[in-house]
Amino acid sequence: MENKTVIKIHIAFWIISSGVSFLHILAYLSNPMIIQLVFGIFISILCNAFTFYIFYFLVRDNILNKKRIFFLIFFEFAFLAVFSLVYCVLYVLPYVFTLTPDNPVKFIIENGIRNRIYIAAAYIASFSILGILSRVTLLWYRNQLKKKDLEKQNIANELAMLKVQINPHFLFNTMNNIKSLINSRPSKAITSIDKLKGIMHYMVFDSSSESVLLAEEVRHINNYLELEKIRFSDPGFIDFKITGDYGEINIPPLIFMPFIENAFKHGNRLATPPGITIRLDVIDDRIDFEVSNSVNEFGIIRNGKSGFGLANICRRLDLLFGEKYKLEISNKDKEYSVKLYLNLK
Repeated sequence: MENKTVIKIHIAFWIISSGVSFLHILAYLSNPMIIQLVFGIFISILCNAFTFYIFYFLVRDNILNKKRIFFLIFFEFAFLAVFSLVYCVLYVLPYVFTLTPDNPVKFIIENGIRNRIYIAAAYIASFSILGILSRVTLLWYRNQLKKKDLEKQNIANELAMLKVQINPHFLFNTMNNIKSLINSRPSKAITSIDKLKGIMHYMVFDSSSESVLLAEEVRHINNYLELEKIRFSDPGFIDFKITGDYGEINIPPLIFMPFIENAFKHGNRLATPPGITIRLDVIDDRIDFEVSNSVNEFGIIRNGKSGFGLANICRRLDLLFGEKYKLEISNKDKEYSVKLYLNLK
C-alpha cells in the first residue's frame, strides 16, 4: 500500500511538471518551432525534477526537529540565490555583452528579463515546496500505517489474552467425573474422554483462529454440555436448542462459552429442570443468543453482575464487533439471564 502511495506521488509530480513546463514555454515563445518547444519543455522539466527531488530527499523522519527546519529554510533561500545567480549568468549576461546597450540595467528592465528571473525563482520555490510537502505527506502516511499495524497487533495480543482468561475451568471436575465412570459405566467414560479430547483440541488449536464456523462452535458447546450432564441425575436439567441455518456462518471462537460456563458456576443444581436454558437463533445476518439459569439466594449478585469477568467479555465484544452487538443481563426472580445479539453484517 505504501509503494502505491509513493508511485502516485511521483506520477502526480511528473504530470504537474510536464503541464507547467508546456504552458510556461508556450507563454514565452510566440510561434515556437517544434525543436524549440521540445527542448524548452525538456530543460524546464529537468530543472523542476532536479529541484523537486533535492528537497524531497532532504526531508527525513526528524522533520519536526528545530535544527532540521532551520536547515531546510536556509537551504531553500541558498538554493534560490544560487539558482538566480546561475540564471543571470546563463540568460542575462549574454544579452548585455552581445547587444552592448548604453544602459544595461534599463535594458534588462525594459525587456522583462528581471521579471523572468522572478518567475523562474517562483517556479523553483514552488517545486521545492512541493517536494517537501510530498515527502512530509509520505512520511505521515507511513507513520499512520505503522500506528495501525501496531494497533492491530495490540488488539490481537489483547484478544489472545482475553481468550486465555475465559478458557474452561472445569477440567479437574470433569476428570474426577470420568474417573468415577470408569468402573460403573466404562463405555460412558470412553465417550466422555473423547468429548474432552475434542474440547481440548478446539481450545488449543481451533480457537487460535480469528473466526470459526458456527457449526464448530456449536459442536464445542455440545461437547461441553455432555460433560456437564455427568454431574446431573436428570439429563433434562440442561435445555439447549438451536434454530436457523448456521452451516456457513463464521463467528469469533468461544464467544458464547463464558456465559454458558457462568450458568453452571452460579446455577442452582437443586432447581426444578430445566435449571439451565440455552437458546441460539440464527436469523439472516443476526445471531440471538440467550442463556438463563436458576440461582439460589446465595447465587444472586447485586446489580445484576455475576463477577465472571464481564469486563473482559465486554472488552472482547467491543474489539470484535464495535457497535454491532447488544448485551442484556438481568437478575430477578431467582433467575439470571444473559441475552447477546450479534449483527454479522
